Order: sequence, then C-alpha cells, then structure tokens
Amino acid sequence: MRWLASPLALAALTAFVALPTSAASRGPAVLAGSAAPAGEVLAPGNFIHVVAHLDKTMAFYHGVLGLEPLTAGNAPPAAVKFAVNKPVAQLYAVPPDTAVGVTMYRLPTMGVGLEFAEFRALGQKNVHPRPQDPGASCVVLTVRQLDPILRRAHAAHVPIVSAGGVPAAAEPGAAGEPGATGAAGAVRSVVLRDPDGFYVELIEQPAATGAADSGASQAGEPTAGKGNILQAALLLSIDDTDRNAHFYRDLLGMPLQIDASFAPDASFSKAFGVRGGQVRHSVATIPGSTFEYDFVEWRGVPRRATHAAVHDHGAGVLRFSVEDVDGFVDNLKAQGIAVASTGDGTVSLGGAFRASILSDPNGLYIEPVPRPRRSR
Repeated sequence: MRWLASPLALAALTAFVALPTSAASRGPAVLAGSAAPAGEVLAPGNFIHVVAHLDKTMAFYHGVLGLEPLTAGNAPPAAVKFAVNKPVAQLYAVPPDTAVGVTMYRLPTMGVGLEFAEFRALGQKNVHPRPQDPGASCVVLTVRQLDPILRRAHAAHVPIVSAGGVPAAAEPGAAGEPGATGAAGAVRSVVLRDPDGFYVELIEQPAATGAADSGASQAGEPTAGKGNILQAALLLSIDDTDRNAHFYRDLLGMPLQIDASFAPDASFSKAFGVRGGQVRHSVATIPGSTFEYDFVEWRGVPRRATHAAVHDHGAGVLRFSVEDVDGFVDNLKAQGIAVASTGDGTVSLGGAFRASILSDPNGLYIEPVPRPRRSR
C-alpha cells in the first residue's frame, strides 16, 4: 500500500505513486550523457504549489478541471483548516507562528498528487512567469473530452494561454506521439493558467473523445473527473539543458532522454502561446515509476529567470523519496546546491522523519523525504 502526505504535518504521510507514460514526451529523444548514479532518487511524490488563496485554487482544480480532493479513506471533502506547524514553518523558511493550510487532489491511477499550501498573514511575492521563462511549471493532463472543461473555463473566466484562446491541433506525426492523427482526428491541446500563475496543459486523446463525461456540475455541465482524465505528467521550462542534466541526471540519478538538438514545434508553441522559437526536450523518468517529467528549453524567444522564495506565491516543490535524507542533502550541499529550509540542512518533522527543501537550477525546488514504509 502506498500513502499520501498529511495536510499539515507533511511528515507522517507522503505520496509515492507511479503513473503511466504520459503525453509529455513530444518527439524522438536520444539518450545523452553518462550513466546516472544508482539509488539516489527512489520514487516520485507530490508536486506542491504555494498559493495565495486556497478557495480560488480549489475552484479551479475541482470546479473547472474536475480533479477529486484527496481525503482519508472515504471521508467527504472538508473545509481546509489552518494551523501553526513549526516544523513545516522551518521547512518553508517562514516565521514559526505562521498558520498554514493544505489541500490535495488525486491524479490518475494512484498518481502523484497535486498539493497546494497557503501561508496566512505572511508577506509574499507573487511570481508569475511566462510559459517560456525558466522555472515556469505545467501540469500536463491527458483527457477524454476537452470541450466540457473549456466550457467551464470560459464560464469561470480562466485565462487561456494558447494562441487565440483556442486549442492547438497538433500536426500529423508518428503513431502514439502528440502530433499523431488517428481515426478520431488530430490531437488538440490547450494551456490554462491557474490563479497563481501555474500552467495546466490539457491534451485530448482522440480515440477516447466519444466517451461520456461522467457526473454533473451545479451548472448542469458534465464534470471532468477521474473518468475524463486519463494520464498526468509534469513539464518545466528550464534555463540550460546541460546544467539541468547535470543536476537531475548526474546528481539525482534520474534517467534522462535529451533531444539531439533544438527544433521548431509550431503546435507546441501555439498551445503555450509563444510566438516562434525552437524547443529542446529532456524527459526524465523518475525512478521507481514510469512517471515522466519533461524539461523544455526554449531558444529564439524572450526569456527571463524567475526567483521565487520557497514560500512565495507561485513557488513549486517536487517531492520524492530517497534512502538517506541527511546524506542526500549533504552530498548536494557539497556540490554547491543551496538549501532553502531554515537551518541549511534537514528538518525533523516528527520522530526519525526528516526532510529538506533545496533549489534546482531553474527556480524550482525539490523536497527529499525518506523512503515510505510498506504496510501490509
């Protein structure tokens, strides 16, 4: 049995679950670089977003996208509770009396969860990068039906990033790729922006577009819950492919496939609302899963680096499990990787459970936590 993080302790429970291969891989990639060190990263965990207002976040991810809240057992969703948690405050480098509230949403097939944290009464910067800016993160969801979600997005006045505010139809490509064209027509994709500047790409699966969208919303629209969302992946715009590969492949031990060169991708650029330019993808498969993380470097378009503190609105944190948190952090510190948590080391979140938050080269953060204990 695998288990997910507790809303406030972030210690007793942590998500480590696998996902099927996602649509985040955009084209042919080649293995590049030296063999990765074995055993550094063991399994993926939640992807955490720091947000300004959880009520707005919940309205977007549940009300518009249809993601289901993660609750204990079969308990119904409850209102978010805010409380002071000193270990979490130390982890996120905020004053110890800061109240924090957390909510989480399921991703497909016991997938990596989306976790959202709001810190109250804390002066924070709002960081809203453009899609091509290093540090801009995107959750990629493959769906059966795109139109019901778009109707809800229009009704809720959600910003649509894609050129012209309409889905981009991918160009014909090899079977199984996002550019593929099947009997049901070309793949369509569209990118939305959530209330805190995070991006969500929705990719419609042509073969499944005839499937009924289950349930009904308060407005009478069909919902897009777990029956509509098929797969999930993550995408991050990066500053430099080689430096990113050194961090994730050489230091963290993630297998990585890197495009041989930059290339134009008109449909991808249109989906993200970026004019022209070329892209180069590096796809990491996180050990212990088939979960994919697509790192994208843009060239030939304006870019600017974003610098969010770990507790700023718009900060993203990728959690994963390692064998030895203290040793893992010490090794990264020896390589010049900065620790964002208070104390420049690991934080005790209860008993022997320790964690830390460190910076990656792109403005994203990583949170190593211990390997989850297996239960019968």
